[in-house]
Formats: sequence, structure tokens, C-alpha cells
Amino acid sequence: MIARRALPLLFATPALAQSGGDYRWRVMRNGTAIGTHNITFTERGGERTTLSENIVTPRVMGVVVYRYEHRLTEVTRAGRFVSVRSSLNRNGTITEVEAQAMPGGVTLRGPEGALNLPAQAVPLAWWEPQRFGGGTPLFGTTTGKPLDLRWTREALGQGVRWRTAGEIEAVLEFDASGRWTAYQVKGDDGSTVLYAAA
Repeated sequence: MIARRALPLLFATPALAQSGGDYRWRVMRNGTAIGTHNITFTERGGERTTLSENIVTPRVMGVVVYRYEHRLTEVTRAGRFVSVRSSLNRNGTITEVEAQAMPGGVTLRGPEGALNLPAQAVPLAWWEPQRFGGGTPLFGTTTGKPLDLRWTREALGQGVRWRTAGEIEAVLEFDASGRWTAYQVKGDDGSTVLYAAA
């Protein structure tokens, strides 16, 4: 997303859970919609393809003052990471990241070249809470680098709340079924960005 470093978080009303498998979010700042984040899942022959499209274009007097367009395609097979391709347009600067599971490890290619990561490494995906907690090596699909995150887990009724600290400061909530129901993070300008169900 458009997260930045360690900054204090403000809290807002969490987004409601959507029905069905996909997610459709409005990206909100100061009560105003500034973009969308849609995630769709396709299952075929034991293989799942996830498409994520995150478009943030805040406006002032109708004029776009910032552009963040992140598109991602991830493939998993029987729950195991296979590959991911990501393209980010941040105000005209394009960053492309690719990673693929190989025998003995994950090959990650980003702006600074290729890296060899442990076989357990996976991309950070906010809709995949089984990857949280620090036990799984994570890499960023907008940077092409391993991530250094600290996680805190809290019970939330029948669900759970996760907090991240370090490179990204965020709060996420999931219901008892593991469905993603809320997200908030600090934006590039220091304001609080949160998701609301579309």
C-alpha cells in the first residue's frame, strides 16, 4: 500500500466485512474517498490466482495531486507460493517486482537486481493473515526487498487484530473465519489512511 515508517496510529471505525471471496475497498483519508483496492481470487485445478489492484489518486479542487497505482498477480498452488508479478506507478516512477519459487529457494527480482530468499519466503499480502506473526520471511512487492516487521496479535471478540511495526505501521482486523474486515495505515503524507467496504 502507501505505508511509511514508524509513526503513531490513529483509530477509526473499522470497515465492514464484504460477502463472498473477493474484496472491494474504498481507500479513505479524512472521511474522503481517495481511491480503491480490489482483490479477486480465481481457483483452477488446485491453483489460485490473486489479482490485486490498488489505485489511489487524491484530488484537490478536482485535480489529481498524487498517483499511486499498484497492480499485482500472485499464484499459489495447494496453499504454497508459486510466483508473483507486481507493477507500481508512483507519480510516474515505475517499479516492477517479480518472484518465483524455485528448488531450494525463492528468486526475487526488483529495482536493485536479483536476490535469493529462503524457500519459505512469500510476498506480504494483507489478505493472507497466515503469513503474519514473524515466522515467515516476507518481501515487499513494491520494493523488491525483504521486509523487517514486528507483529503483535490481539484477540478481538471471535476475531483477531494484528499490528505491524518497523518498516510499515498498520492495524488489521479479521473475523472468526479469517476474513479481512479492517485496515488502516499511515500514508506518505503522514495522514491516516483506512479502508471502508465498497
